[in-house]
Amino acid sequence: VSSSPPPAPFTGGICHARPTDLLFIIDSSRSVRPSEFEQVKVFLSQVIDGLNVGLNATRVGVVNYASSVKNEFSLKTHKNKASLQKAVAKIEPLSTGTMTGLAIQFAMNIAFSEKEGARRSIIHVAIIVTDGRPQDNVKDVAAKARESGIEIFAIGVGRVDMNTLRQMASEPLEEHVDYVESYSVIEKLSKKFQEAFCVSDLCATGDHDCEQICISTPGSYKCECREGFTLNPDGKTCGSKSCPSGPGQKCGDLKKYCCPIRVFHCHIGQPCLCATPMLNQWTGILETSFSLLLTEFSSMYLSTVNVTQISKLLCINYLYFTLFESLYSNCNGGKETKIAKELCKACSEAASDIVFVIDGSKSVRPENFELVKKFINQIVDSMDVAENKAHVGLVQYSSSVRQEFPLGRFNNKKDIKSAVKKMSYMEKGTMTGQALKYLVDNSFSVSSGARPGVPKVAIVFTDGRSQDYIGDAAKKAKDLGFKMYAVGVGNAVEDELREIASEPEVEHYFYTADFKTMNQIAKKLQAKICVGDEHCTLQKEDPCACESIVTFQTKAEELIQTLTKK
Repeated sequence: VSSSPPPAPFTGGICHARPTDLLFIIDSSRSVRPSEFEQVKVFLSQVIDGLNVGLNATRVGVVNYASSVKNEFSLKTHKNKASLQKAVAKIEPLSTGTMTGLAIQFAMNIAFSEKEGARRSIIHVAIIVTDGRPQDNVKDVAAKARESGIEIFAIGVGRVDMNTLRQMASEPLEEHVDYVESYSVIEKLSKKFQEAFCVSDLCATGDHDCEQICISTPGSYKCECREGFTLNPDGKTCGSKSCPSGPGQKCGDLKKYCCPIRVFHCHIGQPCLCATPMLNQWTGILETSFSLLLTEFSSMYLSTVNVTQISKLLCINYLYFTLFESLYSNCNGGKETKIAKELCKACSEAASDIVFVIDGSKSVRPENFELVKKFINQIVDSMDVAENKAHVGLVQYSSSVRQEFPLGRFNNKKDIKSAVKKMSYMEKGTMTGQALKYLVDNSFSVSSGARPGVPKVAIVFTDGRSQDYIGDAAKKAKDLGFKMYAVGVGNAVEDELREIASEPEVEHYFYTADFKTMNQIAKKLQAKICVGDEHCTLQKEDPCACESIVTFQTKAEELIQTLTKK
């Protein structure tokens, strides 16, 4: 259970390990030295440490092979993590040949049988670790294993034959084939496999629309409300069940916000004629956040306060400023007026060069790639695109990098969104490092439309582990002053997202388990990518949301106190 507002960045612990029948198939041929075999055992232990082990949760077995196959322990043998870890520590290398095909055959026919503890309704996963070329055929037997329902991950070490790994692994290969230079670094893959067996807690990651309380369910969630509130028909927002609706009415001892508010009709010096959102701590009377603002702020300070000063503090809620000029705003369609536009001038007129760097690898899949394009256009919708304002560029990458369109080619949102919709899906590997290098060397160059002296913002999207090194290019981008946002979905790796993101990392990287909830990240990015003033935002937030009203009143009161002292 979590209370709103929840958003917290993705961490490896925000998930529940899904029940799995997991079998490790480990190569202990003579090419694997004893010290290296110990490192394989450490890798196994680290993966197991992140699992929920039990007869009704994840079951783990280990098959050890060389010229022959040895069943170290079956899926039904160990009922808890402690005994499992002890058993792993006792495994010894066989130190003969490399009969990988024979080991896969054993796994399919025996290790994943019901007799050995495999369950029909649970996913079957095999992780093969090998460092050499097999002495038997693996292609046909691996194909049969996959057809039987076994998901195969292949990990190669050192001088392994990469073609063999691809013949064994399940599709998509970029998710199921991994390579490390030596056994000394195999431990770095443990986090990937811990995450592979997770079902994300959508409440903990913030990928939900609950206004107050989110309750996790397997792979989903449901919304509830705090005491004194009731769930609205939309199943997400909450309404008060005990606050009066008329202006100036008392609410007894209820010390809660009464939200949301929908219609305002206010006059200077009088209470607003609208639903009453909160208890005035000075008078004990329920009134809108605007009654204080209109009676104290507009009449006393509007004519003397510097408009730019106000905009720096309160631009985020610019729709409220329509009240100062028209004294009327309908929250279901309030219009900007002259003063509203002037107050947010600093933000709307800020020039920025923004480049999207989009993962088009095979693991994204066509239907999700369409969601990625909607994600881009959702953010573009919030921008003020013009010749002297925001410019947008788009780069797609997979096994190579392709510039879809450079900065400045399009000077209006309609053309940008049209070009995004027409973008074709590359559908190959995941060379994120190469894409970052392209960003540094090309996307923000003057020859590609970048403007000298204009802030540079990059939004890097990926759904999986990079197949190349990202560190140098990511560091260079940040050293050059680019503001880097990293967005991860599905199997994206948290450490890589952090490495890409600008400081503070927690404000510059985002994760969601499901492509369908990317719109939540888009909303967060909309609120961050206006670079003209740190207090401004491109996001046109719902002025009727309870959080917006409370935030607005707090900031208004702080400003009033500051101005009063002056």
